[in-house]
Amino acid sequence: MIRVSKERDGMTSPEVQRHAIEQYAARQNIDITEWVEGLDESGSQARSAWWPRLDYAIGKIENAEADVILVWKFSRVGRRRVRWAVALDRVDTAGGAIESATEQADATPSGRLQRGMMGEFNAYQAELIGETWREAHSRRVRNGLPPTGGHRFGYRRENGTYLPDPETGPILRDLYLQYLGGIGYAALTRILNEGGHTDGRARWTYQGVVRMLDSGFAAGLLGRTVVFGGKRRTPPPWERTYDEGAHEPIVTNEEWAAYVARRQQAGGTRTQERAKYLLAGLARCGDCGSSMHGKSNPNLIYMCSRASNTTGMKKVSIDAKRVDQAVMAWLFEFASDTDVRINAAAANRKRRDDSAFIIRRSTAIITKADERLAALTIKLADGTITDAAYKAAAELIEAERATAAAAVRSAAVNPVHERAPARVPKDIAMLWSRLTTDERNVLLRSLIDRVEIAPAKHRGDISPRWKIVPQWEA
Repeated sequence: MIRVSKERDGMTSPEVQRHAIEQYAARQNIDITEWVEGLDESGSQARSAWWPRLDYAIGKIENAEADVILVWKFSRVGRRRVRWAVALDRVDTAGGAIESATEQADATPSGRLQRGMMGEFNAYQAELIGETWREAHSRRVRNGLPPTGGHRFGYRRENGTYLPDPETGPILRDLYLQYLGGIGYAALTRILNEGGHTDGRARWTYQGVVRMLDSGFAAGLLGRTVVFGGKRRTPPPWERTYDEGAHEPIVTNEEWAAYVARRQQAGGTRTQERAKYLLAGLARCGDCGSSMHGKSNPNLIYMCSRASNTTGMKKVSIDAKRVDQAVMAWLFEFASDTDVRINAAAANRKRRDDSAFIIRRSTAIITKADERLAALTIKLADGTITDAAYKAAAELIEAERATAAAAVRSAAVNPVHERAPARVPKDIAMLWSRLTTDERNVLLRSLIDRVEIAPAKHRGDISPRWKIVPQWEA
């Protein structure tokens, strides 16, 4: 058996192990019938791809298909105490043996004692390695560095620090801005791959792009992971705790806050790579508020997505051509009307002022809540209040704090939406025919929050039962 631990050994180790095992087998007149290999697999983690391989090898002994398991060192069997002990017991019970090519231990009681001591020492080594790694990670975070020193897209490493890369840095920032403009992760993944910005990997994946943007590294932050149920997990950005990094941010605090706000609003919704119809992601059911999708019937219509798979709901739908033309007319009028543009800019300024007020007020509530929790903890330590009183008061304060924190996130201003009205070309009507459906959809998403479609009053209702809600009025 050959195992290369992802925590320690380099990729030359498999050849070293194989050679030592072959030499030992030749000296002992043992015929090697099969190699079981685990490359880059941990022998100390509870969940590892190595354990099924080990069970497979032991099964060969139990089924009388093999007599002995050969390893380079006993640590290659595994460093977890329970796994090691169970493996020895199963093999011994089946009348087989586990032998090391470099560590001699005979079948006598003294030999078994020596073998057991080696197993305990291997477990100790695994714990020591883990402790060393945890301390190294903690030290890096304290110094404003990521726990591991791997490559980060958008940055280059220089003298142990991360500096914005002049080529990929702007690309990374543009990903955030495009997301704030309404483009989904699927489209961002396609843009990276089609642009050749694979950054040394074969291709970007959807989840890879999500993890990169959620990490907050481009905002100068280091995101923490949490252990839940024995597994290390990464919370969504609106629940995740971030530390300040020592590296220079590529996106502003405002852009990051807007990203987190939109990310929470979108939740786990997965969008298509390209918009197939004009109001993709914009059409909303006026009855239940859910999104509407396009459907050929045989002409294209917008239909309530929830009503399509839920009984007892109004199946709100509308001819797509009619509402598309209304939205295009609204856009062309907006582009050519200076007064409407001025009003949109004024509404955005008011929204920014309102947002700043909410953030100041909510931040003050958070600060006060932290002070109250600290004072409450001191009272508990002094014995001034009981555990029950502390728990009841702390729950109320934490609830207030959570509400204030949610208000801060939701008050974030989307800078892309704020700048969008001024960036619409006045001659957009002339340029419209040159744009693809996807490009038209992206433009509309930056200006329009939603297009509400009211239920038809009767069969064949052709009244203008839609409402266009601009971003600055949402």
